[in-house]
Amino acid sequence: MVRLFNLAAFATATLASCTHAQDLEACLETAGLITSFPETNASFPNDIRSWQRRITPTPAGVAWPRTTDEVTAALACAREAKVLVAARDGGHCYGSYSLPNAGLTINMTNFQEVSYDESTGLLTYGGGALVSPVVSWLWKTHGARFPHVRANMVGLVGSSIGGGFGSLSRMLGTPMDYLEGATYMLYNGTVVETSRTKNPELFWALQGAGSSYGIILSLTTKTWKPTYQQAINYTITLTDSSLGAGVDALLAIQEHYLTGQWPDELTMRWSLTAPPYTGSGFYWGNPEDFDKLLEPLVAKLPNGTQLTRTVQDFWAVENVATPSIDIPIDTFPPRSFYLQALVLREDQPFTKESATALYNFTTLAFNRTDLTKFGFIDLWGGKPTKALTDEDTSFAHANSLWLIRWEGRLATGLTDFPADGLSYMQNGFEPFKKQLAAEGVPLRGFVNYRDTALTVDQWSERLYGKNYAKLQQLKTVYDPEGMFTAHPQSIAGPGQQPPAAIN
Repeated sequence: MVRLFNLAAFATATLASCTHAQDLEACLETAGLITSFPETNASFPNDIRSWQRRITPTPAGVAWPRTTDEVTAALACAREAKVLVAARDGGHCYGSYSLPNAGLTINMTNFQEVSYDESTGLLTYGGGALVSPVVSWLWKTHGARFPHVRANMVGLVGSSIGGGFGSLSRMLGTPMDYLEGATYMLYNGTVVETSRTKNPELFWALQGAGSSYGIILSLTTKTWKPTYQQAINYTITLTDSSLGAGVDALLAIQEHYLTGQWPDELTMRWSLTAPPYTGSGFYWGNPEDFDKLLEPLVAKLPNGTQLTRTVQDFWAVENVATPSIDIPIDTFPPRSFYLQALVLREDQPFTKESATALYNFTTLAFNRTDLTKFGFIDLWGGKPTKALTDEDTSFAHANSLWLIRWEGRLATGLTDFPADGLSYMQNGFEPFKKQLAAEGVPLRGFVNYRDTALTVDQWSERLYGKNYAKLQQLKTVYDPEGMFTAHPQSIAGPGQQPPAAIN
């Protein structure tokens, strides 16, 4: 009997979904938007193709607005058809969250406008802008930079509102922290300007959960001009591949930072794919100071440690930090993967036990042939994160010290992510998490690196902490109908739930 009831409910829901999709398509066509729907467009499978191939939701349709008025029309049609809405810029979301199941994807690719105010140093870019075109234009026309992620053709809006840790983030802050303002369109078509002084609560929500409150038409960020025309790209490699050497090196790097010997201009990404134990980074300060800065660190590392460095023009080093930054061709092809990420803070850093657990049960224990391992440990820290409190932005990330990412990718030539792939990767990460729990260290995540397998209670606590309740309350103000509660880790109103997770 229960089975019959569920089948009937499923049939009713399916019919309703079809009706909503038909109403949506007719409304958008009448409004003159460019669209794609499964029954009328042969290109539909490609139009909704997810970059994350493990998670492939199916929206009811896609719209490509060309003007603000067309965004207004698209939202009006979605309200009338009673479907959820998500914006898409670069489409590289790790959870495919710009593709709401049975909802409307608003593809913002036509919103590419860019402007720069020389007097204020503020850069404004459209909701569909990508990293490479904007960063290259700003450098070549104005000699300025701003923090951004390290992939050349991802969306600037999506990557920036989720933190967006990059090669300048230790010195300047994350792309999210560097933002100065945004132009939003709310569920009812209202256009709202927001900043720390104008509609500040909406701007606060944007910094960590921006996609849950409206369509971001544009973002404005501060910029920075380098003091030195050259920079350094360096690599550190241990010749000792033992677990003990790897742990000692990680703790030595940490101690060097915590004792004030690590300038904000020096970055470090330590690999989590050992052996070998290696790390690389950049130095944006005076190149003449580099050797004397690194000598004390190398002296603390295991015997035989090798340091190589290259001094180049600033833009050449930027091309290393963000490969193919000059070329508007996506260097990150679609892939099938599962990642987990955690953040450690300065007051609860690695211990010998936690560092050992991390290495021993992830990279050193990895033994799959159908998956390839990938991971890193980014040194965060720096004045920008020290200046924050968790309440300053919706994403709680004050005093962050390490950003840890552990990932399993489907091996080349295979098409289906293994059925036990998630559990295998989780089991490898679990001893590290248990050691943190034993030390009283809470689990904290990173918005851009979402673990898609987490429950609502888990991701809301890891990403937002005490800020989550305020985010829920703001939904009643800016998205009372829940139009943008469109993916499994979007913010829902009090007492409500986001859509079920897809894994």
